[in-house]
Amino acid sequence: MLVDSTIKKQDKKTITRSFRISEKSFKALEEDALYHNVSLNTLVDQLFDAHANYERFIEKMGMMRMAKLTFRRILDASSSEGVAQAAKLHAKDQGKVAAISKYGELTVPNILDGLFLMFSYGGWGEYHETRSIHGKRVITLIHDLGQNGSAYLLNFVKTMFEEIPYEPKITPTDQGIIIEVGK
Repeated sequence: MLVDSTIKKQDKKTITRSFRISEKSFKALEEDALYHNVSLNTLVDQLFDAHANYERFIEKMGMMRMAKLTFRRILDASSSEGVAQAAKLHAKDQGKVAAISKYGELTVPNILDGLFLMFSYGGWGEYHETRSIHGKRVITLIHDLGQNGSAYLLNFVKTMFEEIPYEPKITPTDQGIIIEVGK
């Protein structure tokens, strides 16, 4: 869950509050902060951020957590057609509704922010974004879900953008997909 604080860093106003938590939970947080080489304050801020921007929405959408290895095994055991169909239905049934629920509308920036949340908080893999020399946004979604994982993501992302409609350049690889969107 720990998110690289340099990713999608926004200037955010902070407030000071105090909370009571169990000693056991406090010690666990201290251990995690030490393990991740961040301050306890940073870790707690990231936990609150993950809940506010991701966890509460997946709860509303009826989603469940699954071990990544289990999901990969399901993908590996599925036909290419079945993977593509599942991804398209995921995008139409849950992805679109989740984005509209969170942002109020389905737009290119909102789809990309949703992908950032899926990857940064949802455990799908790594989200990287940069600008090309031509000024395009280039998003790389890196995963360890194999070829069918890339097929799943390709179909999910394509279907999300088709709902707008918008057609970005999407390039799949065995380890991820690369999305290029206009300026």
